[in-house]
Amino acid sequence: MEYEEVKALREAWGGKPCDHPDFTDEILFGSKTGDFVCTQCGGSFTKREKDSMNRAGASPKISQLTEQNKILKERIDQINSRKDKLEPMASEAGGHTLLDSLLLQQQGVIALLDELIESTEGG
Repeated sequence: MEYEEVKALREAWGGKPCDHPDFTDEILFGSKTGDFVCTQCGGSFTKREKDSMNRAGASPKISQLTEQNKILKERIDQINSRKDKLEPMASEAGGHTLLDSLLLQQQGVIALLDELIESTEGG
């Protein structure tokens, strides 16, 4: 990943925590530096640091699941704090496209979560 891309990624990611689920080569002036960049947050790591994290950390899918769960919780908290602003949307005669879509998607996510929970029980 080129420096400008890394810089933009770092700025976009901000100070949020990152599990560093995936890495790519760091590229400076068209050449690999030998270091690696987290494709999620833009953090830069030596090969030794990257290898250490890969050995110590969970699989990339588990890390991604954990990170997305955190984001979902934040968004749900934000929505719950705005219930007064959602009330008019919920009362619209023909329904509200975003709210109706979200409710439908949530039903699907809940069903998938239930299946995953069930498949991990009793093992």
